[in-house]
Amino acid sequence: MESNEKGKGGENFVYQLATNSFFSYWCYPNPMDELGNKKELCDLIIHFRETIILICVKNYEFKGLYSRYFRKAIEKDVRQLYGAEKKILNSTYDIQIKNINGRSHIINKSEIKNIHRIVIHLGDKVHFYPSNRETKDEKFIHVFDKTSFFNLTKFLDTIKDFEEYLEKRENTFSRKDVLILPSEEDEFDKETHDQFFELQSNKNLDKQYILISGTESDLLASYIKHERQFSEHITSDKYNGMLFQIDGTWDEFLKHEQLERKQKADKISYFIDEYVKREVMPNQDEGSVEFAKELLSFNRFERRIFSKHLFDFVKEYNDLRGFALARRYGEIDGVAIIFAFYTVDMTPDQVNHMMNLVIETYCVHTNYKHDKIILVGVTTNCKQFKFGLHKDIKPYPKELENEIRKDMELLKWFTATTELKFSEKEYPD
Repeated sequence: MESNEKGKGGENFVYQLATNSFFSYWCYPNPMDELGNKKELCDLIIHFRETIILICVKNYEFKGLYSRYFRKAIEKDVRQLYGAEKKILNSTYDIQIKNINGRSHIINKSEIKNIHRIVIHLGDKVHFYPSNRETKDEKFIHVFDKTSFFNLTKFLDTIKDFEEYLEKRENTFSRKDVLILPSEEDEFDKETHDQFFELQSNKNLDKQYILISGTESDLLASYIKHERQFSEHITSDKYNGMLFQIDGTWDEFLKHEQLERKQKADKISYFIDEYVKREVMPNQDEGSVEFAKELLSFNRFERRIFSKHLFDFVKEYNDLRGFALARRYGEIDGVAIIFAFYTVDMTPDQVNHMMNLVIETYCVHTNYKHDKIILVGVTTNCKQFKFGLHKDIKPYPKELENEIRKDMELLKWFTATTELKFSEKEYPD
């Protein structure tokens, strides 16, 4: 393969990630240090709130020589990731990069708390490769092949789910020498066998050594099977070396009826994804972006809970008419969720006034329990939605609080509060 063709293959992979994946809003492909030397930092940066994911993609053609492939497809990117992180964290200024549409973005390094580093190698017919590497200052780097990375981002299709996997994977494999064997042993020819055993003879004896017979996708299936934890066998430090045989776990997982039921139950959760895509992100003002981040901070299961209870709530009150308002309260991951149904007979001024009152009365009634509230207002037949985010909530002045309490008494609110009780199963029976 010619170098320009290989380059285009890598660029296309990055472009697909930046445009078609769940983190496309927070993606910065081929990011350059716009305020400094204008050099490319890495192939892709994902920046979501306190988290940065640094990604290098290498489309180096595998020609059967493993030591050369690892050097060209992995080790070179390890050095680049080290340099990118050092540049972001140690520069005298905050790095400015651009997204795919040319919009500038500042990485405020003082806000970064989590950094994940990923190398994706695109070579075909690679029978074994390291699952992880370390930078020269011993920072953990994930190594994925293209198929497994595609499956990861397809199945763990929220920032929260994806980052949770990366974090637990790093905690499991950190300071360990782990080799993934995605091919069956009978696919190894003599030359592959010789190179494999040469690699074994040169392994670091000071580290626990793990052979994973299976793919990263098999590892993902095992992780899900163990309730989003890695098996205690693979996390154990009891042995200096071990073989973890999981071949076929992914294919078996895909055939399971519970997965089919989960995927069916999850369909309603994509209401949030679509709403953000169509109604929120096109605005690109600071308030809209912050609200999008709040909604997209929920994992897939939390989005299902949110959406299912919202539409059940609408169904219950859809026949209301005149000047009428229904409310329901709940909590997801420490964030207060309020649903408010208003009728099509109410004027915009009436609706806005009542939405504000819903927030104020909730804060007073709960004694300011939450510092963050998501309000969802919806009208008859879901003809209109009103979303609002309220953060850093502080107690109101006493005079205003007394007025709010009078409104609560007048409206007879919170005399029989309906609070959401979530009893969903991620994998329905």
